[in-house]
Amino acid sequence: MSIIKGFHHLTAGVGGAQEDINFYVRLLGQALVKKTVLLDGEHPIYHLYYGNPDGEPGSLVTSFPFRQRGVKARPGSGQVRVINYSVPGDSIEFWRERFHRFGVAYAEETVERFGERRQRFHHPCGIEFDLVETDEDNRKPCSTADIPVEVAIRGVHSVTLSLREVFESKLFMRGVLDFRVVAESGPYHRFETDSGGPGKVVEFLHEPDRLQGSSIYGEGTVHHVAFAVDNVDQQMILKEKFMALGYIDTSESVHRNYFRSMYFKMPGGVMFEAATTDIGFSVDEEPGHYGEDFQLPPWLHGRKDELLGRLEPIYI
Repeated sequence: MSIIKGFHHLTAGVGGAQEDINFYVRLLGQALVKKTVLLDGEHPIYHLYYGNPDGEPGSLVTSFPFRQRGVKARPGSGQVRVINYSVPGDSIEFWRERFHRFGVAYAEETVERFGERRQRFHHPCGIEFDLVETDEDNRKPCSTADIPVEVAIRGVHSVTLSLREVFESKLFMRGVLDFRVVAESGPYHRFETDSGGPGKVVEFLHEPDRLQGSSIYGEGTVHHVAFAVDNVDQQMILKEKFMALGYIDTSESVHRNYFRSMYFKMPGGVMFEAATTDIGFSVDEEPGHYGEDFQLPPWLHGRKDELLGRLEPIYI
């Protein structure tokens, strides 16, 4: 059995915090699972977690709103190009009408790839998203008063990575992370892990002429893809495997309050993370009340008023 069970979360640099909340919560029906801060650096930046109300791994997309710092990242290859959300079959028309009503940029035509119909749309900061129709996703829907269960988002379906070269990255996915190649279509290569299906899919888009994107935290790009592992012991098994094969640019296990993170880059340059599932969001809020209050890890509790005073107010 693969150590990697599927996605844990995706993390992006976005623009304003309020417009980000409007996009995920008001438009897409996601729950705001956590309001906290970026734990790296001295300048306070929100870290906002979105997903289903239970905060389940694989439903989560998180944001660092960097507009207040004026830092922009450069889109390009070696990054996640598209975040793909899973929706039931025959639901795209509902979402197209909703995008039009909310003034969200979206493609005029749908496309079909790997037997799945897709609808492209854009975050206000420019990050690309697809809705992917599938009837194989039984995860808890993110329904609201105006988003019926029958069309609601189920979670992250997959990510589409932009790569200048794919040969070594394909070897890495198969031989190191134990993903399977399940399909190819022109410049697209599709991989699955564990039992496969939505939440366990990575796609490569071979773009040999696309310039390399930046790796920094900043507005306008997806910074990393976090895969779910059980615990630190499994992180260390992966780390030893990476080191033995020469992939030595791997971080230590870093405490992120709700999970522990170990970061590494795949050959094509995309930042990956192994995030543990053994802590969870109930360490500071009861289930059913996630995201209600601004939370900080224990080592920052004494700075709560200071940090909140330096962040823009946000409203649900």
